[in-house]
Amino acid sequence: MKLILFDIDGTLMRSGGAGFKAMDRAFAELFGIAAATRGIVPHGKTDPLILREILRRERLDGAREEDSIAALQGLYERFLPEELPSSPAVLMPGVRELLDALAAADGVFLGLLTGNFERGARTKLDRFGLNRYFPFGAFGSDDGDRNRLPAIALARAEAAVGHPIGLGPHVLIIGDTPRDVACALASGAVPVGVATGSYSVEDLEAAGVALAFADLSDTTAVVEALGVLQPVCSPRSRPGSNSKAV
Repeated sequence: MKLILFDIDGTLMRSGGAGFKAMDRAFAELFGIAAATRGIVPHGKTDPLILREILRRERLDGAREEDSIAALQGLYERFLPEELPSSPAVLMPGVRELLDALAAADGVFLGLLTGNFERGARTKLDRFGLNRYFPFGAFGSDDGDRNRLPAIALARAEAAVGHPIGLGPHVLIIGDTPRDVACALASGAVPVGVATGSYSVEDLEAAGVALAFADLSDTTAVVEALGVLQPVCSPRSRPGSNSKAV
């Protein structure tokens, strides 16, 4: 079997700046700071890490930093659904076709491994109707350290499928940044890169990916490269099928 965990931003989709707009509104409401995300490079960072970086730059860190992050998270999660409908969000090439193929494959289970807060992740995926592919995952709201998320995702995967899976070469983490690659390598999973974010195939190869794609548009080639077998039965009849809606 294979457990395949997907990043969201830059891998499955782009939210068209909606996330940073929602964060800016959160900082403006809580602290009166305008354009708080200016100069922040988000690639591969978790949402708590981004908020912490801004708080420390603005000298708003201290003993109550965790309370500030929790308050900002609540505001961000309220504002994000308001920003997404007008944002130029984009679904990455081939994503829906690939998810359909993987969800129909025998012995393949799909999940999320993303730095987004869970509610924010689900809101973003709702823009393109992708939540149904991902019945479980690990999120920035679980831990601000991305390298701790694979173990969380694994535990939820095991609970979902009803038997042990374990970390190892049968677990693939697909992302678009060197941080995604480092996360996979640190956990013993296989890092798979896709150059639809801010990093090239060469950048991802230098970071240590096992596989790298320019994009996910060639469904057959990607499925074969991931070592996924085509189904021998209907996914609707298979226990634990990823076709079940979240």
